[in-house]
Amino acid sequence: MILWYLLFGIGFGVILQRSHICFVSAMSDPEITGSTEIFRSILIGILTSSLGITIMKYLSNGALDLLGVSTISIPLMFGAFLFGIGMMLAGTCASGMFIRLAEGCMVHLFTIPSVIIGYLIGTKHYTTLWSNFIVDAPVIFLPHEIGWSAGIVSNILIILLLYLAARKYESSTAISYQSNYLYGAICLGILNVLHFFVLKSTWSITGAFFWFGELSTVKVDSLMAALGPNLRNFGLFLGAFLSVLVCKKFHIQKIRSYKQILKSVIGGLLMGYGACIAGGCNISAFFISAASLSLSAWIFLIFLFMGSFVGIKILYKLL
Repeated sequence: MILWYLLFGIGFGVILQRSHICFVSAMSDPEITGSTEIFRSILIGILTSSLGITIMKYLSNGALDLLGVSTISIPLMFGAFLFGIGMMLAGTCASGMFIRLAEGCMVHLFTIPSVIIGYLIGTKHYTTLWSNFIVDAPVIFLPHEIGWSAGIVSNILIILLLYLAARKYESSTAISYQSNYLYGAICLGILNVLHFFVLKSTWSITGAFFWFGELSTVKVDSLMAALGPNLRNFGLFLGAFLSVLVCKKFHIQKIRSYKQILKSVIGGLLMGYGACIAGGCNISAFFISAASLSLSAWIFLIFLFMGSFVGIKILYKLL
């Protein structure tokens, strides 16, 4: 099972690096360049993934229904907002920081530990502060609320409406990079389905950081829970690094200034803290959750966009 975590991590890393799918660009491009190409590709990836995951959930007789489904709560909204600001300041998301580091972007040597620290800060007072808002928060798995047929159709309609809205919003002068965004997003969706089928768990990035705070107390029977997700993150880096080496495109991107380090650290702390209280990041709380027919994913997306917008404005001030 440990080997599967590593292999899936490598697969995700290769796909993300080769396709250049970037969740930061998906959130920022509509504001900066007018392009929604990456965002629309991610939506298609979610649609692809949701079809396979829905079938497995339906056939599980309820055993897998709530896998990847989160509560709709104040911590989810506020966490998504903070995460959006953080990823704009750091110039990367939870998955992207491993990919960019593998490509030689040295500033993310500061981003990754900052995200981990931010996450661990969140865990220190999560029970006393944020859990109170989650106790009575609704957990909305669409098929449980309106039936399987209506739930599946509703999720597909949300995806299609967002796709059409993004397409209509896109500026006629928006730059098209002619990259493999769409193919990459579809491959990401398919690999996510395989991950769900083999491991009976969902892909996450920041969830693995919880175990950094439990190293002194982790028990033998918890080693799989601790090692697997972190090994998958290492595989994410390794897959991207191997992809870069094969393409002969690896080059060191030196740190330009102390300001770049400062933005990376502050952004990383906000990303880690936000992911902790929201119960996930751009991968688990949005991409995976949306594919799992959880309404919380679309709430997360709204506040992620809001935080990204604020983050962009802060960057304009700093520049």
